[in-house]
Amino acid sequence: MPYRFAVALLCASFATVPLLAEGEAKRLQDVKTIFVGSFGDGPGGELIRSKVVSYLVKSKRIDVVESVDSADAILTGAGELSESEYYSANANSTNANASGGTRYHATAGVRLINKEKKILWADEASNGMFYRSASSSVADKIVKALFKAIDKETKGKP
Repeated sequence: MPYRFAVALLCASFATVPLLAEGEAKRLQDVKTIFVGSFGDGPGGELIRSKVVSYLVKSKRIDVVESVDSADAILTGAGELSESEYYSANANSTNANASGGTRYHATAGVRLINKEKKILWADEASNGMFYRSASSSVADKIVKALFKAIDKETKGKP
């Protein structure tokens, strides 16, 4: 008799544990598939978005899907790429030199939203000064920050 009571109690406790429906991400660590939405209509937004998709796919940590319906969460935001000209000239009594060119700057603000429109994660990124590509730098920073947040939440779970 005590055995049946223990089994019944155990079954009852599992019945009260909330189970996630397929594709329902309540926490960041529940996200297994992502749809990468628009990064805005600004200059470079689509380029930054494409590079984020590329970095996510190459990571093999999260599946990137082409349909919102197939995703646990949507990564979206606003990204922009701008350029500026720079010139530098130095001269002394023995020699002179001049240089110039174009500098690119990329920035993005992103958020990861579940199907209930709850924001699971948000961050911003801008390119580093010594990175070869401004848009690649921003995409890399976004993906690394997302994985860092997932790892932090996963380690913090009971």
